[in-house]
Amino acid sequence: MAGLSLKNFKKYFADDIKLWAAQCTIRECDEESKGHFVSFVDQGDQSFDVSLSINPNQEIISSNCECPKGETLCQHKFALMQHLVGNEKIIAPKLTKNKISPLDKIFSELSHNDLKTWLMNVFEQDKALQIEFIQEFSKDENKFWKLPALEKKLKELLKAVVGSKRNVEGTDFKKAMALWESFAMNHIKLYLKNPTLYIHFEQLDILYKAMSKQVSVHYSLNSASYVNIQKKIETKIAEYFNEELSKEDFKLAVMLLANNLLASHGFDANLLKILWGIFEKANENGKLHILELLIERYTSFHSDTKFGDKYFTQVVWAMIETTDTFEKYGEQLLPINQSSDFNSEFIEKLINSNKLEKAIDLCNKIIRNNYYPDYNFPYWVFLKKLYTATKQPEKSIEIKKQLIPFTGNFEDFLEVYEAMTDENEKRSYRINLLTKFRTNAQRDKFSSTDLFCIKLAGYEKNYTKLIDYLQQYQLIQYFVPYLEEMLKQNKKKTFLNIINHFKYPPSGASNHIMNSEKESYLAVYQILSEFFPEDELFVLLRQYLPFSQKVAEGSLVNFISKNLI
Repeated sequence: MAGLSLKNFKKYFADDIKLWAAQCTIRECDEESKGHFVSFVDQGDQSFDVSLSINPNQEIISSNCECPKGETLCQHKFALMQHLVGNEKIIAPKLTKNKISPLDKIFSELSHNDLKTWLMNVFEQDKALQIEFIQEFSKDENKFWKLPALEKKLKELLKAVVGSKRNVEGTDFKKAMALWESFAMNHIKLYLKNPTLYIHFEQLDILYKAMSKQVSVHYSLNSASYVNIQKKIETKIAEYFNEELSKEDFKLAVMLLANNLLASHGFDANLLKILWGIFEKANENGKLHILELLIERYTSFHSDTKFGDKYFTQVVWAMIETTDTFEKYGEQLLPINQSSDFNSEFIEKLINSNKLEKAIDLCNKIIRNNYYPDYNFPYWVFLKKLYTATKQPEKSIEIKKQLIPFTGNFEDFLEVYEAMTDENEKRSYRINLLTKFRTNAQRDKFSSTDLFCIKLAGYEKNYTKLIDYLQQYQLIQYFVPYLEEMLKQNKKKTFLNIINHFKYPPSGASNHIMNSEKESYLAVYQILSEFFPEDELFVLLRQYLPFSQKVAEGSLVNFISKNLI
């Protein structure tokens, strides 16, 4: 250790070392040559050979002890140094904070042979632990493996736990995964020694191939353990790339991973996960470099496809979002088949970036691929907006025609209906829509298609139909524009339908709808008052609404009753 000498050595030793040194005795200390001292240092019933070399300035240039800690600053060296500076008695320091644990005490007093004997007995009973010990302290990370040898090694690790069992228990598989993890984390060091060279990358590649092949048979037992190994590998690589590699080596190592991402059968999802992990921890320049490499591979991989691979696309999308580079790379992405949430977000982003033609192309591509028309709805909504923005009225009308059965938008209907020139086509289109909406109508669940039916009857001045609709549709606010004409058509039936079918507030209505409904009560009452004198309205109300009949607070009939009293 630079700076260590007989003048200052005490500050280099921890208090617990000084404490154990107090139990040591120096025996037969000799200066074999100028500045080179050898001695026996006794501690309890054990004795250790200790040597020490110093230069004329009393600086310690080398030291050695045959105890298990011999290469470090152990208590036996401290005892010899203390002896050399004046044969001072070693005083045990008072330890207040760092108390010696029972385990430390045992290790300090235990001989190498005793520890070895005990471990050998334990390893004899637990083969898995023996293998884990060998993996931890062996030098296998320096060995270049071939795929068959690596597969054989993993099989041996599995066999060490499960033996010859035909049915592997989940707990046994989990133990085997612990051995795999130890081996994998040790093996990955070889790749990280120089991740810019293909020969080192190959060790990473065959590790994943070997693990994937061996685990596939038992994957259902404990998939989480295998995935956990992968995550630890990804984390270790990401940390090493971003903390240890130079800027130039970072680029070379990342490029090597990217260059091996695509294969004849597809792409390597494991390498993509590794690249994503590196990306997450990288600085801004590193992120942009990885994204640029992946965009190139993404485009190449999808050159003959209509839709993007889900995982590949989501990774690239996340990178684009993180680096805020949608303007540059957004148009190179593809939609994901049967992934409406992603596709909608993607198309919305294209529209906001004024990439309207690309958005139109993607919407039509998705629609052509969908088997069920219901799946097309969000893309029709986009196209309605897009064709309006790009001033394509004919296409806009066609899209509105597709949307109306789902939305019941009456204004869109009028535009489509009036654009039709064939009377038979108009009649058929109207009947089909009305039949569909009337069939699905429910009094307690008012919808936009119900409003369509009311508006269509009003548009066609079919007030008899509107009077009948009062028995089915629960929101009076939508009848107000036509109520006068309905009363002119048949005022008694109109009044009776109101009295009989609006004794309760609409069920399930939102606060907004309910407020609008109550705001329409006064208009209804005023219109009724124009057709019925107040005393007649009172008599009719009492005649057709006996006192015994319950009327709910907040209903239209309740409002009329209160105003007549």
